[in-house]
Amino acid sequence: MRSRLAQGHFRNLPANGFTLTETMVGLALGLVVTAIAGTAFLLCRAAYLATAERVLLEERGQRALSILSLLIRQGGWRPDPAAKAPAQPAISGADDCGQPSIAAIPGCGKPGIAGSDALLVRFNGSSHARGGTLPDQTMIDCSGYAVAAQSLDASAGANYVAANLVYVATASDGEPQLLCRYPSRRNGRIDGSGWTSGALVRGVESMQIRYGMDKRGGRQPDTFLRADQVSAMGEDAWHRVVAVQVALAVRLERRGATPASIPATTANAHVDDAMADVVELLPGHGRNTWRIFATTIRLRNAAHCQETLC
Repeated sequence: MRSRLAQGHFRNLPANGFTLTETMVGLALGLVVTAIAGTAFLLCRAAYLATAERVLLEERGQRALSILSLLIRQGGWRPDPAAKAPAQPAISGADDCGQPSIAAIPGCGKPGIAGSDALLVRFNGSSHARGGTLPDQTMIDCSGYAVAAQSLDASAGANYVAANLVYVATASDGEPQLLCRYPSRRNGRIDGSGWTSGALVRGVESMQIRYGMDKRGGRQPDTFLRADQVSAMGEDAWHRVVAVQVALAVRLERRGATPASIPATTANAHVDDAMADVVELLPGHGRNTWRIFATTIRLRNAAHCQETLC
């Protein structure tokens, strides 16, 4: 009797479950919350990637300028200024130059990527006083190796020990990059057997160079010219270069990124012309995030034109 009463009691209690309408409303609200959370996650991820890419872009541009600045400041250095000056110019270059070759003025096998120029820098090494063949880590070429004061090639004569050729080329994956050609080495020392090329910075889409000419003899740049304008003045004109302007267009590898503004890191207003050339020559401005980095570098070492008449 008691069990029947109990069963009847429970049979009359109201149900505590959800109706179909309540279930559908709950699912809809859950989907809305999930969509909001997913959107917030994607926005945060996109913001993080954009920040990381811009930091990487800045790091690449500053690293490229740092490498070029160090290299150009070494141009024309020789251990004994009283010795016979090398006949080759310390700085020379070529406009719109692809597949460059090392010569007094770089030769070009084809047009450069996005009109990129080539820059050739020559300098001597520096050694410990007690060991002429041991570099003292003062003069560093673009490969990261220190250069000793004397070459193993005795026939080098009055020529510079090291030459570094900087240019823009495409990597095997199609990404443009800044490269440097430097003398081959054996056991860490230049052996005169040939040249080796190595990548410096990826993502460099274009490099434009201007050369500051000293026409009045005061070791001050009176005008900035392209390489073809300097060459038109004669090979000796390269000995009167006292400053170099560099403008680099650096992009990120990720396609479809939000285009960046194009402010330039610059130390001299004269680079505006080179920057304008970079902007005009860049293909597909909106395809990648890119930025222009520019600066002006003074040569520290006087060419023989400042010591004798050219």
